[in-house]
Amino acid sequence: MNKKLTIQEWPIDNRPYEKLEQTGVRSLSNAELLAIIISSGMNGKTSVEIAMQLLSLSDDLSFLQRASLEELQQVPGIGRVKALRIKAAIEIGNRVGNFIATQENENLGNCQRAMLYFENQLKYLPREEFHIALLNVRQELIRTVQVSTGNIKSIELDAREIFREAIRSNAAGIILAHNHPSGDPRPSEKDIITTQKISKLGEQLKVNILDHIIVGAKSSLSLKAEGFF
Repeated sequence: MNKKLTIQEWPIDNRPYEKLEQTGVRSLSNAELLAIIISSGMNGKTSVEIAMQLLSLSDDLSFLQRASLEELQQVPGIGRVKALRIKAAIEIGNRVGNFIATQENENLGNCQRAMLYFENQLKYLPREEFHIALLNVRQELIRTVQVSTGNIKSIELDAREIFREAIRSNAAGIILAHNHPSGDPRPSEKDIITTQKISKLGEQLKVNILDHIIVGAKSSLSLKAEGFF
């Protein structure tokens, strides 16, 4: 019976660490990238094999963001520490993306760009969150702020907090956004009424509410584009 090779016994060109050094991070497969995060194998399995088993659970790589720590640990070879590493790596990637968007003054005046931006932040959250994007007069992103956290059924908003953040940043406009963990982006009556109230308050304070984006599992919706306010 042939002895199974460890990663250290693989040809150098096939080892994830060395491959990254020699040919760059983009040359690595999803399994190889995940194997570097997992770091080590166990029970006769290499970190690459464990990564492949984890990735086999879904055709959608984003499930790693949706999955809980407990769900990740259902895969043999993924313990508490490795699950924490995976979640930390995903979050640092999200934060880098958000930082780049802010530094590059991404323009969110177009509802399609605004939906894409908030989908990257909110799409896979397990509970409902309400965020705002603060924009300058050119409708370029200044920064985003998480205003409130609710649950799947409801979320409480504090309009004072929304406009307090806008005034602090000298924002000319705001885009509201929240997610529906149920997956359906259609607005509730409360969503519509709350948006209309905030929009009217914005008119009084001379801060334009440009849109309200609702993010669902497979699609998003612009309340402005749909004519709700």
